[in-house]
Amino acid sequence: MKYVYSQVSRTVCITAILLITSITGMNGVRAQTPKNYSSADYVPVNMGKVIPNEYIDFRQKTRYVYEGNNSMTALPTPVAMRDLIITPSSDDGIVLQWRCTWEPDNLKLYEIEFSSDGINFQRVGVLPAGNYQSGKVYSYRHYPVNVRDMLFYRIRITDAAGRYDYTPILKIAATGSTQNYVFPTIVNTGMVSVYLSDSFQVAQIVNSQGRILQTQQLSGKTGRIDIPLNPQAEGICFVRLLGQDTQRDVVQKIFIH
Repeated sequence: MKYVYSQVSRTVCITAILLITSITGMNGVRAQTPKNYSSADYVPVNMGKVIPNEYIDFRQKTRYVYEGNNSMTALPTPVAMRDLIITPSSDDGIVLQWRCTWEPDNLKLYEIEFSSDGINFQRVGVLPAGNYQSGKVYSYRHYPVNVRDMLFYRIRITDAAGRYDYTPILKIAATGSTQNYVFPTIVNTGMVSVYLSDSFQVAQIVNSQGRILQTQQLSGKTGRIDIPLNPQAEGICFVRLLGQDTQRDVVQKIFIH
């Protein structure tokens, strides 16, 4: 008799569970299954480095992965580049010059890219890398056509595996004020120089927050003027050349190591 009561009780319990499940939509098995995280809502810890993926420009769209020992997914070996300079030439051209103190043995080429808006770049020239362990000075001359405002340049550094990296974007005016320029735009010597054909009253070094770090009186001088930099000047800064005509003021971004 006790056995019969036990079986009846078990049947009643199972029936009650099935009835509750059908009413509420709950699934006992599903409730015990751990959540299946998708790649969109789950990010593991210690992600590692950002590396190129299937996108053409991996700086615009990236995915995080562990770098590992796969040479095809590793970041390109950096080039020790110094004194990256952009200057106008006497024949209406633009000269890009840079010095490498060290180049990895798998470095393939330098691709010079040009833009008139600072956003859309096109390749205008290629220089093969020399793979010099002790470094080398490179120079490239470009003659832009039908550009009225600003000229933008950058260098794409590519290795033998097709991996690449970009230099900072260089900018220079395409009008008559091209003869007023600042160099180098990547500063690691504690000094920046301005070459002036127009007269300006003041040169200022301003940080990215808009704070004026130093001021130097120019008093209408022309030619080359060297400006020793304040020790507080580091990272992204701006050189401002101010004159009596504010429409002709010059602002040039520089990066100070």
